[in-house]
Amino acid sequence: ENKAQSAVLEELSSELSLGQHVLLIGNQGVGKNKLCDHLLQKLKLPRQYVQLHRDVTVQSITAQNTLKDGGLVIEDSCLIEAVRKGQVLV
Repeated sequence: ENKAQSAVLEELSSELSLGQHVLLIGNQGVGKNKLCDHLLQKLKLPRQYVQLHRDVTVQSITAQNTLKDGGLVIEDSCLIEAVRKGQVLV
């Protein structure tokens, strides 16, 4: 953790402690997930992870199809799990 990362972590922590929502936007591979995971680990907050891309649909981020016992089962997605459990969605 360097000075710049520490400053960002402090700002994010402050915003979260005030009940604010935080959105990290940046190019692929710049460390958004690492930064977020590090902060959430420090704050001891559980998280759910969802990958967003241009082909994502509302259905694909709200439900997921899985096979169980030879049949198709529709389960809640990470987004829904995070909302229900009050977790952070990354």
